[in-house]
Amino acid sequence: MSVQIQRWLFTVQQYHLMSEAGILREDERLELIEGEIIQMAAIGTRHASCVKRLIDQFSVIPEEIAILDVQNPIRLTDRTEPQPDILWLQLRADYATAHPVPSEVLLLVEVADSTVDNDRNIKVPIYARSLIQEVWLVDLVENCLEVYRQPGPNGYSLMLKFWRGQQVAPLAFPDLEVSVDFILG
Repeated sequence: MSVQIQRWLFTVQQYHLMSEAGILREDERLELIEGEIIQMAAIGTRHASCVKRLIDQFSVIPEEIAILDVQNPIRLTDRTEPQPDILWLQLRADYATAHPVPSEVLLLVEVADSTVDNDRNIKVPIYARSLIQEVWLVDLVENCLEVYRQPGPNGYSLMLKFWRGQQVAPLAFPDLEVSVDFILG
């Protein structure tokens, strides 16, 4: 006889209520992915260094044009609220009242070393279904940058891979050319 395992899936609202009630601590590195509470990997030194370099590179965009957000939640659906490494957001009067939503994202960046397969195979398709226009996946294992564009319900129809010695510019900021060498360090 086989036993059927029941999963308990949570909504974003339940997830936040658990945090407010002290069931989940604010200092825990967690994110809600398709109803499941996932413990995020610890941030290693290479990962942290890459995020810092991206912040430095992206800080040339004035805050009157877009908002740079780092390692904060974005609400994708009622059951999904990941915390990507970097978000470029459209200007909105007040992000203090609600987390950003997909239509406000100009660029989303995930930096991955130990989580590269999860980011590529789980998160990137979720971002595509959420219609986030551009996602960068910095693959610290293969030392490359994967750029995903043209989202749809079945994934991104365009994926470009950039290597050391190449440059790339985000769709939202075509004049901002970023060196892959700089990103990878």
